[in-house]
Amino acid sequence: MKQQSYFGKPVNVLEDADIRPLFPSRPRDLHKGKCGSVAIVAGFGSLGAPILAARAALKSGAGYTEFYLPSELYPQPRSLYLAAAQMPAIILKELGTVEGEILEKSAIAYGMGANVSERVYSTLTALITRFPGTLVLDADALNSLSAFGLGVLERKRGSVILTPHPLEFSRLTGRSVEEIAMDPIPLAEDFSGKHEVTLVLKNFNTIITDGTKTVLNVTGSPALAKGGSGDVLSGFLAGSCARGLSPLEGASASSYLLGRAGEIAAAEMGEYSPDATDVVSRLSSAIQSLR
Repeated sequence: MKQQSYFGKPVNVLEDADIRPLFPSRPRDLHKGKCGSVAIVAGFGSLGAPILAARAALKSGAGYTEFYLPSELYPQPRSLYLAAAQMPAIILKELGTVEGEILEKSAIAYGMGANVSERVYSTLTALITRFPGTLVLDADALNSLSAFGLGVLERKRGSVILTPHPLEFSRLTGRSVEEIAMDPIPLAEDFSGKHEVTLVLKNFNTIITDGTKTVLNVTGSPALAKGGSGDVLSGFLAGSCARGLSPLEGASASSYLLGRAGEIAAAEMGEYSPDATDVVSRLSSAIQSLR
């Protein structure tokens, strides 16, 4: 890990050598039951966003990837059946109340395409206060926290990772985007430490901190400047934690490899054309590039 100056402050910058040990060679007798289970929980908005997250989770090395749809939307609409046909390793499940088998998963990702509502916040509250594993919160989970209250984070049962971009972080902190851009590291560290969460402040340079340790990821490409890139990150991050990485390790590996996948896609297709599905399909090449 090299050190460089960022906004006039020294910060450790991730390199291949930092991420490579997080993807060791696997023993031949390994089976899926030893590789953890990840749940991607959909909400009431776009189904495309959590489906992207589920596709990314499949690339992470987790043993099982399950897709939960709220009971109000069950049985699944035709579009979800079609998506599942393209992802046969995905297990489709119904989510009523947050109890039972979903609480036995290794990691959960929630918020992608969920919409902001009291119903979503109710599910979010249940996940935060009941789930003992690693919970990755993105998009409308973050916006619901901003709208209905951050206090629930004080009652978390497991580990929580928040993945805001600057506008979402502005809503969470009450700071302007401009203020965040002027001095992002102290603000990220202060928020992470205060709420005892791991924070992934996404940008062209991404700040990853648990309030004690902070690293910077500088991989990436303008090809990632499209809707869906954050959904890919959240799914791969949840899957990485499900297979055994710590929140800080999972956040570091996922940010680094998303950026690398974006670089690979841009090298092949240019910076304008790649979409989030192209980035997902290049995550495996990104992992292989560590070798």
